[in-house]
Amino acid sequence: MERTLRAAAVVEAVSLVILLVNVFTVHNEAITSFGGPLHGSAYLTVIVTTLLLTSATGTRWRAAIPGVGGLLAVRRLTPGD
Repeated sequence: MERTLRAAAVVEAVSLVILLVNVFTVHNEAITSFGGPLHGSAYLTVIVTTLLLTSATGTRWRAAIPGVGGLLAVRRLTPGD
């Protein structure tokens, strides 16, 4: 389950960067049509996976931050970082 969180966190962050670059440069509708749902799905996966993995409130609210929340949650869950 932790691998799922890591993968979803990376997809969430990368897709947000791609969407923002697209909006501020060429605004290609195909990128928006594919990237928007991908980002939203990854965001929801991060939230649900974090809820299933931990009961720590600090980790849960970090996961709810759009874009970087998954990376923050992974960092909080990984011991030794």
